Amino acid sequence: MTEFKFDPSSISVAHGKVVFFLVNSGTTQHDLAIRDSSNNRVAVSELVSAGDSSIFTVDNIAAGTYTVFCTQQGHEASGMKGTLTVT
Repeated sequence: MTEFKFDPSSISVAHGKVVFFLVNSGTTQHDLAIRDSSNNRVAVSELVSAGDSSIFTVDNIAAGTYTVFCTQQGHEASGMKGTLTVT
């Protein structure tokens, strides 16, 4: 995570329990939220401070295509979003 992107911006995982290793290489805090195709938030990580890292676990995610984004004000609009494909 950096200003203002996720790298990689597209992630593919198997359904069920998913563990994300979040590393904030930016200069401000970020998080990772998952939104489904109906615009519902499925899960949101804790805020990760600049230069810090965190493990974010989602216990039961169904197959589908999701949007990942940062919930901090203006970050998603600035391009901090991507795609999560769950098979």
